[in-house]
Amino acid sequence: MAPDLYSFRELWRQYRACRRNKRVTRNALAFEADAEANLLALQRELREHTWRPGTSICFVTDGPKPREVFAADFRDRIVHHLLVSRLEPTFERGFIHDSFACRKGKGTLAGSDRLMAMLRRVTANGRRPAWALRLDVASFFPSIHKRTLYRIIRRRVRDPELRWLTRVILFHDPTRDYRFNAVGPRRPGLRGGGAETRRGRFRPSPTSGRYPIPARKSLFHGGNRRGLPIGNLTSQFWANVYLDELDQFVKRRLGCRFYLRYVDDLCLLSTDPAELLRWRAEIEHFLRERLQLALRAEVAEPRPGGRGVPARGGITACRAGRPCRTCAVVSTSGRARTSRSGGAVTRPARCSALTFAPRASATRLRRCGRPSRRTPVTCGTGARTASGSASGTSAPGSRRSSRATSGRSRSAGPSTASRPREPSPSSSPS
Repeated sequence: MAPDLYSFRELWRQYRACRRNKRVTRNALAFEADAEANLLALQRELREHTWRPGTSICFVTDGPKPREVFAADFRDRIVHHLLVSRLEPTFERGFIHDSFACRKGKGTLAGSDRLMAMLRRVTANGRRPAWALRLDVASFFPSIHKRTLYRIIRRRVRDPELRWLTRVILFHDPTRDYRFNAVGPRRPGLRGGGAETRRGRFRPSPTSGRYPIPARKSLFHGGNRRGLPIGNLTSQFWANVYLDELDQFVKRRLGCRFYLRYVDDLCLLSTDPAELLRWRAEIEHFLRERLQLALRAEVAEPRPGGRGVPARGGITACRAGRPCRTCAVVSTSGRARTSRSGGAVTRPARCSALTFAPRASATRLRRCGRPSRRTPVTCGTGARTASGSASGTSAPGSRRSSRATSGRSRSAGPSTASRPREPSPSSSPS
């Protein structure tokens, strides 16, 4: 299998897949200048087992939660794509259906649709009460135990070459060979430590005392026994492999019918809140004993399903009434998403399921499968309605504009629609 795994054709295919969204970066351009010679050198190192990961680029992301990212070199990303392409078919067929993120066709919108479908089923379309429990693994990526993860992979993978490549990438310590990117793009108003400079936003280095990442979320303080670097394709795939043990436990042992996971966010639905509390205690014990993980310190309590389930920056709720597939997904991050309706939440009048967030100022609309009348609803101060007018004015078809139109029609007498139509000059008899 080794000649096929490290063949030039396979390396070229993974190189093309790796440069798809990274072609304009500096490392990608340097590799592309002599791609054939670089791929042949990489092939020789892999076959002789002398390949080792190179220097990573460490930086801190801006946003509500600053995160520590280790971006691998472009040359190493080709090897990551090569390994994941061989491991993914083995593990993908064993994953549960309701495991989302970092899987084909399992993105944020797919997870939101699936959660809405679960809410409809557990509440019988809003006709019976149900409860939701949302759990979160504390410091998930920095807390992954590497030896435990390798034992899980070793049980399913028998090929010695794939095992060797997994060991080299998994037990590599990126904190020993990295280059810290202290200056990022200028984005005033975002948190993440540092100050604005002429070139951009300056972030303190890990060796300084003002590093914005806490010790429990950084790879610099956990040694090489724990933690996967955020930013690598292998880390995203191995995260699903690691928590698949929890998915199988919840579905097979606990018998939870309505269970959904998005990376480290867990959501359980039931008609009995006491059953959710019992499941929470057993999940916490399983994570501590088997995976050496822990839930967040904030104790999560079951909440009524009618109030919605907070998930991925929004709230997924199921309203009583006729079910409908239309939903409006609203961004609650600092950067609002611009919708085609110009900032107005547009939904059918009979829609029973809606994904929304109260503090958003724009939405991204997805169309309904069946035709129905749409009613524009303004969201937030300064938002624009479907017709492009300001929020102080009413959109055509809204309740306020209909009242104003009816008031003007009553004060002005009969409407133009009730008046007899006058014949046009061209249609009058000669």
